[in-house]
Amino acid sequence: MTCFRLTSRALAATLSDGAVLLNLHTKRYFSLNETGTRVWTHLQRGTRAEPIIATLLAEYEVDELEARRTVLSLLDELVGEGLVERVECS
Repeated sequence: MTCFRLTSRALAATLSDGAVLLNLHTKRYFSLNETGTRVWTHLQRGTRAEPIIATLLAEYEVDELEARRTVLSLLDELVGEGLVERVECS
């Protein structure tokens, strides 16, 4: 099973309608909407993808397939931006 963790290059600032992430190495910004910010908050706590998906199902009117697609797509984007990395779960 794959888990995700924040990289040391990631810096985040929470805004009223989301968050802005900065990759300290590339100096590139990445913005998150409210849902993306909830995912980021869970990643800061070391939560795996499955509990994040469950949280979105409980908090938003979304079906499981859409929640899963949203979370996994965002995780892939964050990995691509160098803000999150895939690691083996312990």
